[in-house]
Amino acid sequence: MFKTPIRILMLLLVAAVSVTVASAQSNPSASLAPAPQQPVTIKPKMKLADVKAVANFIQGVELRGTEVDAYLDTRKVLMDASEAATKASKKDEDVVSVEMRLDQAQNLFTLMQRGSLKGAEAEKWREIVQSLQDAVKAEQDKKK
Repeated sequence: MFKTPIRILMLLLVAAVSVTVASAQSNPSASLAPAPQQPVTIKPKMKLADVKAVANFIQGVELRGTEVDAYLDTRKVLMDASEAATKASKKDEDVVSVEMRLDQAQNLFTLMQRGSLKGAEAEKWREIVQSLQDAVKAEQDKKK
């Protein structure tokens, strides 16, 4: 007695779902997924010696297994900047611009906070952090 109405109801439900899926595929603006954003790039300026020093400094930081990729990515940015500056005959006291994504800068800052340093290194640490903050502020000022 109820088999036919249930079958009709099921068929209507399947048809409604099919139409909804088809219309969502043909109209991408109807989807709820956020649009992919362009990664934000910053260019902190620091002495070449500081780039080398911070690359060495973060090597002493303890990592969790889930942080290995982020660490390697961040360290690669520093090493690439150091190698490029050296190939361009820059000296340790020369100021270089280190191009990195905002997430890499955040990872660098986090790694630096975890590290242990001596009092004599405090000023250098502060200069590096200040260069990161200045680069972020410069990028924010561009957006305004």
